Amino acid sequence: MIITKIEPQKKHKYRSSVFLDGAFSFGIDDFDLRKLKLKVGQELTEDELGNIRKEIFVQEARQYALMLLDRHIYTESALIRKLKEREYDEHTITVTTSFLKEYGYINDAEYARRYIASAVQTGKSGLRKIKYDLAGKGICKDLIEEIMQEFEEDAGNLEKEQVIRLLEKKLKGDFSFPNLMKAKRYAFSRGFSVEIINSALKELTNDDETWSID
Repeated sequence: MIITKIEPQKKHKYRSSVFLDGAFSFGIDDFDLRKLKLKVGQELTEDELGNIRKEIFVQEARQYALMLLDRHIYTESALIRKLKEREYDEHTITVTTSFLKEYGYINDAEYARRYIASAVQTGKSGLRKIKYDLAGKGICKDLIEEIMQEFEEDAGNLEKEQVIRLLEKKLKGDFSFPNLMKAKRYAFSRGFSVEIINSALKELTNDDETWSID
């Protein structure tokens, strides 16, 4: 393999992208680039590239990931995205994330558990939206459902109270049918189920028949 191009990365100061045989191969800090004395036209064997990955990339990626995690909690998917943005190769990313998971630095189950607990307590979103938000953060559906079951009883009890408060705030004492429909649509957009919304409206309006149909 021949180094055909080395160019500065646009988004990351003091880092460069190295191309082998005309294709992008890896990103590297300029300090390590100089340390390894890499240059255009140089030939790299598979063993040499493997040693660079093992001795330089993995350590560098691990330090970068730990720096990120010291500042913010990341899901596995979000951290992988950050590593890809820094142009680490797939092998380095896999080894790095495996290390972080093994030592508990990233834990999607714990992340989901904390996120759900916070969302349920604040009452700003219903369970449907919470699930949608977690999926958007890259957490798998099966794990979301598994963690959700831990909160099912508490969340169910809190959701109705939360919807009632939300509807009272939106209705402002106006129980006309158009205003009720508007408030219902708003609550639904916040991720609360039709069943919970109808139950809350029954309680607010003392009308069991009106809200028996979705």
